[in-house]
Amino acid sequence: MMITTIFKGKMMFDLQKIGTKIVEELKKLIDQDVVIIDHNGFIIASTEVARINQFHEGSLLAMKNKEVTIMTYELSKTLKGVREGMVMPLIIEDTPIGVIGVTGEPSEIEKYGKLVQRITELFVEDFLARQEKERDARMFEFLLLDLLNSRVEKDILAQRIEVMGIDPEVYNRIVIVKVDRRFEYHEIDFLLSVQTIHPKLRMAQWSFDKLIMLIPKVSREQLKNGLLTLIKNIETRYKTELHIGVGNCEDFYNLHESYKKSLIALSTAISEGVELIFEEDLTIELLLSDIDEYKIQTFIERTIKPIIKDEELLLNLEKWLNSNSSLQEIANDLHIHKNTLIYRLKKIENLLNVDLTKSKNKLDLNLAIYLYRKSNLFI
Repeated sequence: MMITTIFKGKMMFDLQKIGTKIVEELKKLIDQDVVIIDHNGFIIASTEVARINQFHEGSLLAMKNKEVTIMTYELSKTLKGVREGMVMPLIIEDTPIGVIGVTGEPSEIEKYGKLVQRITELFVEDFLARQEKERDARMFEFLLLDLLNSRVEKDILAQRIEVMGIDPEVYNRIVIVKVDRRFEYHEIDFLLSVQTIHPKLRMAQWSFDKLIMLIPKVSREQLKNGLLTLIKNIETRYKTELHIGVGNCEDFYNLHESYKKSLIALSTAISEGVELIFEEDLTIELLLSDIDEYKIQTFIERTIKPIIKDEELLLNLEKWLNSNSSLQEIANDLHIHKNTLIYRLKKIENLLNVDLTKSKNKLDLNLAIYLYRKSNLFI
């Protein structure tokens, strides 16, 4: 397939990407054969597939003169690849980027001229606008990578954000959203258009299954309500579950700290099966966030390993440790006799070789069960 690409300012434009689409749409409007010709004079899309990749000499005249050119019967006999009809240059910012051609008797198709030309230019302008948005989005993604990984000096970052029109005084928090799909740029634009948190909120794709948000300075309540609304929009429109971790407030150039905290909050939200968690609400989860799996497994082995396969004993112990009620009330909740509960607690003491009346043992066992439930480690 021929690749047809030209430079427009600092942007690369590929007419090939939308040529076929333009032809398809125009064919719905007019009952004539249509061709799209690149700036080199080669047909790149046509209602007649056989004409694709053929040279069209008449298109060069239209681009050179920047005006609609009638391909008369006489010209069709003298110019290579030309059929009787009309060719119209596609001009963007005073630069011919290609030609749209309509085949047929000139007197019959002349009435379509301006309509065909304008529709085609609108396609191109829309494509260029989306291409520019995607470029800006990628620049923002690269900026966040450098900012949140603390790998670029502040002065250099300051220059980049100034060029991108980002005011560092506006933003103070990072939010990470875990989703089950990748969002295209136009989908992120839609989410930005429906979010109610702040007009200057910025959003980007962050790895395959995450979105990242740069949050302006708003109250916690406004942020929470806005995120809950966004959750509903995403779940309804894209039929996907999501979890959100909200980082703490930081100075713009220290947002890498907010990013780290948002990941901790996100991990907790996922493990607890909830949609939204603010890092500032975490307590024991914050302390445990940096403990590696080996240490967790070792701690579990040294505390509750002998009963870890007996869910009944584990559940009874967990209920007893986390209740301020009497033994009778705990037994009632478990739907067992009080003496059965006493027997099982004694059995647990013997299996674990601990005294359940000691505070430290209670703390160790409660923490071990908590870690076991959260980590899904099966010893």
